Amino acid sequence: MVTIKDVAKLAGVSPSTASRALHDNKMISPATKARVRKAMEELNYSPNFSAQNLVKRQSNTVAIVLPARESPQQLGNNPFFMQIIQGITSVCSQEGFMVSLATGKTEDELLASVRVLMKSGHVDKFIFLYAKVEDTVYQAVRQNDEAMCIIVGHDETKSHERTLFVDTDNVKAGSDVTQFLLERGYRQPLYICTDMSEIVQESRFRGFQKAVDSHHISAHYLRLTNAPSDSRYLEETLKRTPTIDAFVCCDDLTAIYVIRLLEQLKIEQSLGFISFNNSLLAELESPALTSVEIFPYDLGETAAKLLFQREASKSITKSLWIPHRIVERESTYRR
Repeated sequence: MVTIKDVAKLAGVSPSTASRALHDNKMISPATKARVRKAMEELNYSPNFSAQNLVKRQSNTVAIVLPARESPQQLGNNPFFMQIIQGITSVCSQEGFMVSLATGKTEDELLASVRVLMKSGHVDKFIFLYAKVEDTVYQAVRQNDEAMCIIVGHDETKSHERTLFVDTDNVKAGSDVTQFLLERGYRQPLYICTDMSEIVQESRFRGFQKAVDSHHISAHYLRLTNAPSDSRYLEETLKRTPTIDAFVCCDDLTAIYVIRLLEQLKIEQSLGFISFNNSLLAELESPALTSVEIFPYDLGETAAKLLFQREASKSITKSLWIPHRIVERESTYRR
């Protein structure tokens, strides 16, 4: 197995110099660092970060914190999370960092997973792929004053100096998609969510509400939880408000779920649909879903870059915003 001594010998430096070059020590010249990196590539040398972490009680790991979901399939089958993780991983690899996922079926399980990373893995860099009101997981991380947090989302209550945000303007996105429907002749859209305590869903509803209010239309929403009772709640809502003719869904998977419920209820699908994330699933659905492209890979890449830039400089901006774009397909064509 190749060791740091082998790298040092090929680079023509001492093992201690090679080690310092590996960790980007400022005392080592750029030329020496370049020779060490070239030797590493030639020998296919991979640093043993785990052993180094135990010695230094520091970590070369970035923790990606996923939202708690009762069913693992809700995360694993969601292309949004896969793409955003790819964006994060690409930057972390360039910086010589590994990534570790923190997950859980419940908030308690997620909290336990994060605590293991903090205590046993000495992890102090976190990227949260959600923003949630009164989040006990975030509060636990913030107990470590040295922890650096990037939140994909936005929450003004989380104003800690070492917490930064990357987000889409979800209020505007919610307003844009609703206005998009109304301009195409739909009269009474219904907002479909799964968890209003997640700030992204609540923000999109605020945008939805703003748009319908401007047209003097009542703002209605329905929360679906992937439970057997969902079909009954949907049927009752449509009977109670028969003017509903379109749905604004919090994401593509939820939109597809509503379409399946309508099929079970044998309700004619002349209703309009618009959703968020613009995943491949939206394009493959029949009719293909109009959806909002929020560029998850860019969100992840920007979040990771912000994490490392903030470590290098205290003057960096507090929030960065990624634009969105509506991709129109058959689900909003008036039939």
